[in-house]
Amino acid sequence: MKLHTLSWQDLGEKDEHLMTYLLYKEGKDVELIAKIRRLSVEEVNHHLIRAKWERLSADRKEKTLLERMIEMDKRERKDILKAMTTNEKTVLAREIYKKYFEINHSEDKMLVIWLIGELKLRELLGCIHEDIHHPHGNVRRLACSAIGKIGDVSSLNYLHKALVDTKPQVRQYAAKALGNLGDRKTVQKIRHLLYNPNERDYVRRAFEEAIKKIEMRYSID
Repeated sequence: MKLHTLSWQDLGEKDEHLMTYLLYKEGKDVELIAKIRRLSVEEVNHHLIRAKWERLSADRKEKTLLERMIEMDKRERKDILKAMTTNEKTVLAREIYKKYFEINHSEDKMLVIWLIGELKLRELLGCIHEDIHHPHGNVRRLACSAIGKIGDVSSLNYLHKALVDTKPQVRQYAAKALGNLGDRKTVQKIRHLLYNPNERDYVRRAFEEAIKKIEMRYSID
């Protein structure tokens, strides 16, 4: 169904988000639509994002779901992820799995790693583990971030290695991830690193925060 030709006569009982979209198309603002439809503002915004995603899907059927996500800006991606159905997320995960090692451009690789983290795709952890050693520092940084979001202890050794990465932001993000995943061994490693007088202040703060979080979980004195 094309949204630019959509009318009230086209709607069925299950087209709740399209009803919201038509009111918006008539010029009503989000707050008024929320009152008319007896919805929260958050629900209205979700309906509008869902309608926008359907429009994008209809306009670009020749492109894969992953290709369309890569073309969007960060705000659009976040909105669309919230609006995607479970089936669409499954399709996206399959596309990522098939294409991951064909993606050579660092910016695209960073985006895909971000998607894996946001979707918490535990089955794709192996792909991310490989890129802990990627030549581009920002790819390694986002790999640490995604690992932290997924939250699987199988990643501990990879994060431990990232604590001594040449890039300070990678060390910082490894520490953030370890704050949720780390164990007693992690605390020992980080405490040793705190003796480095040349460490950046923001990395040192991330180290200290990670230790506090782990100690709270393990009640380490």
